[in-house]
Amino acid sequence: MVKQSIAIPSFVLAFALAAHAAAATQEEAGLPPAAPVAEAAQEASTETPAESPSGVVNINTATAAQLQLLPGVGPSRAQAIIERREEHPYRRPEDLLAIRGIGRSTLTRLLPYITVDGDTTLTRPVPGGRTTSHRR
Repeated sequence: MVKQSIAIPSFVLAFALAAHAAAATQEEAGLPPAAPVAEAAQEASTETPAESPSGVVNINTATAAQLQLLPGVGPSRAQAIIERREEHPYRRPEDLLAIRGIGRSTLTRLLPYITVDGDTTLTRPVPGGRTTSHRR
């Protein structure tokens, strides 16, 4: 099972720490707290990550660039998808299993984002592509 964590950019942490330090300095000097700075630090630290991309890619009509928006699909895999569909149009998403390098786990990641009919509506890359590790 993979643990998911929310990554907080370092500038958000630096901003929050600076706001905290400024508030502490103002408190020591007997000044009223700077509410806008404290509120901004609070808002910055509770922001949610950008929403996941929505839309689908039609594997029968998509360009190589559109196919590469999918998780785990790079230039060579996109080209393999295109070459196979020229001879055998895809009838169902599971037909991608015929592509070398696409197994059940890759297909599972792709399923929410692929279709065999209709328009391609996905416009930005889907995170979650496979990372390769070099074993020594």
